[in-house]
Amino acid sequence: MTDTREAIQVAGEILTDFLKSGPKSSNNLAETKTKIYEVAFSIVTSAEEATARYEQFCKEFLDKVVQVKGMPTRTIFSDGEKQAQLVSSSGSHISQNFDVLLPSIRERFEWCVSNYNLQAKRYLDEQLSQFMALLEQFIKQVPIGGTKDKAIKSQVSEIKKELRQLAKWDKLFNIYKATSFPAEIEYLFALEGKPIAAIWRYSRTDEQGEYRKTYSHKERDGRVYVVRDNWAISKGLMTAEPYGYIDEVSHPNQEIGCMCSLHWLYAIRDLPTNMVTEKGVSELKRVRALMQTESEAQKPNIAAEPETRPSGLKNRLMRWIGRG
Repeated sequence: MTDTREAIQVAGEILTDFLKSGPKSSNNLAETKTKIYEVAFSIVTSAEEATARYEQFCKEFLDKVVQVKGMPTRTIFSDGEKQAQLVSSSGSHISQNFDVLLPSIRERFEWCVSNYNLQAKRYLDEQLSQFMALLEQFIKQVPIGGTKDKAIKSQVSEIKKELRQLAKWDKLFNIYKATSFPAEIEYLFALEGKPIAAIWRYSRTDEQGEYRKTYSHKERDGRVYVVRDNWAISKGLMTAEPYGYIDEVSHPNQEIGCMCSLHWLYAIRDLPTNMVTEKGVSELKRVRALMQTESEAQKPNIAAEPETRPSGLKNRLMRWIGRG
């Protein structure tokens, strides 16, 4: 890569000269475009280089995840002087099962790097296409002998501006993709909590930024996607209709610029009514009736010492419908 400022200055000089003389021949026109392309590619980071940097970032993050056996977070302890310490924010359950989860985490690492590479190539190709279209539009407007038309002349500045943006495409793209790998790990950890479904939460930040999205997640907002082979499905208490399983759609943060999230559900009482089967409805009624009976039985006499903790049966029933 060459110095960006110098390269853009050179491009401006080439375009200004062309503006004054116009296409002297068909070869001259092609040569002008070739020179500008060469300048552009001299200051543009390749998709492979961008991917290598992303892979290094993910590797460093993965090392921290392995170190603390969970999602790394910094906590400050006051012991004479303030010291930042890296700890896990994922809880003891993840720590205890971390060795079992590690192969899946590493698989997600490999997938994220591969996905980043594919998307980076697509993103860069789109940015280059936009730049080339702008350049082509300018060149076609310049007549033989040149022109002093201010509208056409102003396009030189626009092309130079586009070149500056092109030179830092990888930095902007990395902003879009920075949370993708941590989000994949969070997803794996969330599944360890045995959820039965997840509500898709659309983020309006998806509509921000200059990148022209090739997708729209607005339609997913509020949809409930089911976790495959969960306990409620196995017992026939719920259905995967109408939107199917969470592993059948892309996850939040996987697509370029996606900032959506998932709200996990763990109990059939939290599901939309159309997702609960007749058996599920009957089971909910039965459990609630048993809880009511248990609650009545546990009511103390006036002179009795109040019960401070629910009984073992009530605890089990509460967990069954999702209150425990």
